[in-house]
Amino acid sequence: MALRPNVAKLRDLLLKAKVVDEFQMRAGMGRLEQWGGRLSGVLVEMGFCDDETMVNALSQALRVPVAHLGMVPKDPAMLAKVDVAFCEEHGVFPVSLQNRVATVAMSDPTELDTVDLLSNKLNARVQVVVSPESEIKIAIAKHYRGVAPPATRKKDNRARDAHIEATKGEVFELDASPPPKPGEAPTSSRAWMNKSPSANTMLDEFFEEEPKTEGFSAEELKRVQAAVENQKKTTAILTALQSLLAEKGYTR
Repeated sequence: MALRPNVAKLRDLLLKAKVVDEFQMRAGMGRLEQWGGRLSGVLVEMGFCDDETMVNALSQALRVPVAHLGMVPKDPAMLAKVDVAFCEEHGVFPVSLQNRVATVAMSDPTELDTVDLLSNKLNARVQVVVSPESEIKIAIAKHYRGVAPPATRKKDNRARDAHIEATKGEVFELDASPPPKPGEAPTSSRAWMNKSPSANTMLDEFFEEEPKTEGFSAEELKRVQAAVENQKKTTAILTALQSLLAEKGYTR
């Protein structure tokens, strides 16, 4: 897929602004070449930066104002002059048209060919503002298609905050003593958090030496032996997977 002429300029601009690093940019460019889109939006979608960082970097580098579209009122005259297909194709949203000056939100203001197309279409001077690509998509859906933006749920942190308040001032120390073996008394002053040895601890013991059968019923012994065999199979699978990853060059 052919890249837009502005992509190299935008790539260099974002690297210079340190919005992403070289490795992240190569990953973003690879996805852009394969699937298309806009570099600014692709980098945000891949989680390499957030919307605010991206629009602020573009605003400072290109000297265009930032506009958030959540509360932008509908301008029917402007919407009638720029069809929805054009907006979706070019990643723009027409904000207003006053005194032959058209204010247009773009996620990538380096696309000067789009600015020229809009100027000819509207017979007006185009004033560009930069907005997050996600907000432009929501504004298009809301004002052109009548689709309400998705509701955002605020994370409930009351339980977390209560826990932080309750444990404020406590000092936690790491107990580095080894776990007790089955049948042994805890040696740590913290009594291994006063818990019995876990199933994993018991299985580790079985790997080190033959399982002790005293005190087990036939049914209990059968379950323990099955658990040991499952652990061995899991270990073999993980070892094979690690070898495969090493062969493919995914080791650190």
